Amino acid sequence: MVSEFVRASLPTHTLRRSSPESFADHDRAFYDEATQTMSRDELRGLQDERVRDLVRTALERPIPFVARKFTEAGIDGPDDVKGVDDLDRIPLTVKQELRDSEAAHPPVGDYRGTELRDNIRIGTSTGTTGTPTTILWTRHDLLVDLEAGARMFWRQGIRPGMILTHAHPAYLYAGGIMNTSVYEHLGCLCIWAEPPETDESATNTLEFWKRVTPDRPFMGFATGRFLEVANKAGMDLDEVGLDMSRNPPITKDGILPLMTAGAEAMAYLGSACEQVNGGHVCEDFAVVQAVDPETGQPVPDGQWGNFVITTLGKDNFLVRYDLEEAVKIDRSPCPCGETHLRGWWGGRMKDLLRTQGVSIMLQDLERALRRVASVREPSLEYVVVRPTDPAAPLVVQVEANPDVEDLAAAGAEASAQLSDALGVTVTVEALARDTLPRAGYKATRVIDE
Repeated sequence: MVSEFVRASLPTHTLRRSSPESFADHDRAFYDEATQTMSRDELRGLQDERVRDLVRTALERPIPFVARKFTEAGIDGPDDVKGVDDLDRIPLTVKQELRDSEAAHPPVGDYRGTELRDNIRIGTSTGTTGTPTTILWTRHDLLVDLEAGARMFWRQGIRPGMILTHAHPAYLYAGGIMNTSVYEHLGCLCIWAEPPETDESATNTLEFWKRVTPDRPFMGFATGRFLEVANKAGMDLDEVGLDMSRNPPITKDGILPLMTAGAEAMAYLGSACEQVNGGHVCEDFAVVQAVDPETGQPVPDGQWGNFVITTLGKDNFLVRYDLEEAVKIDRSPCPCGETHLRGWWGGRMKDLLRTQGVSIMLQDLERALRRVASVREPSLEYVVVRPTDPAAPLVVQVEANPDVEDLAAAGAEASAQLSDALGVTVTVEALARDTLPRAGYKATRVIDE
């Protein structure tokens, strides 16, 4: 429950509502029914209001980086923007621009809506695709992210009193503490485990889970590593809380629902409902677009485009931020009753594989590999060699299951499966288990020759 002190400190333009006064009704479908089921017209009105507000803030405060983008678009004052439809006039922003801003205006750049000491939390992005950027939260920004995250976890059946776990990194990486904070916001006990960089660290966590067993085994990117180490040690998966059937499904077609825009934008952007058909985006806190990167304009719903987000109602907001990832959206009504649009995440554009005249998203390749029984247990471990010869077969290296003796046969099976699923020629080299490097968090899947 949000305290009166926090509620009184909230700017009037921000949260439409606060978190529930109590969690007594555990059976309700929505964490925030009033917001999640508002009419599309009402939702658009709220978005338009918040777009106008961010324009006013950027120009009058000012926020130099954003003001320059507005000037480039011919926007000189708040009256030049009426709402969401005017966003398409504003040039896209990519992460390298944020890095450049931080370098030119240390320590945190000139794209912030606040001064450094106005904030109560600081972190960084993972840096998996380059130099990490700094992330700031005011007290209000933190509450926005907690409320958005609560919607997602409520949808997944998380309720107060549960014991939960995760293994996102700690320290300056912001994702770990955010995950813990949302669990605590919902009234849950969180076991924050260290990423399993080694078998020893994974074993230590598994032994602790024997003593305090989680109700839900969510470890994000680290899940496969824990399963692999538990399998090596002959541990009963249910005894250590690793019965994955306890987690509700989030996809039925293999394409991931749109759930996050990264901590720098919106850590808990959306969530899959019981229809398991995309992720409902928190549209009161964000405008999400699928954009043609060449024109900067939205593509039709249902088509893949670059994932562009404008965050709403935050003190530290981003305008037309291109995550350089693939997304598609659907605004049609959902049987679950939530009115916010649904989105799907297609992967990072940097991992797009172009070979033999075909563009392949990494998750399509991984989905096909998971159909090969001889390589998917106890965890799927693979790398793809980035193609340099557009006519040559796509080369994939994958570890076989521990009990597989005929590696050549396993490779041939995987080659046939991938070639058929992707429509290109694929050569798979099956390797013995424990051949490829391991990562405690995000694994590198695409390598250069």
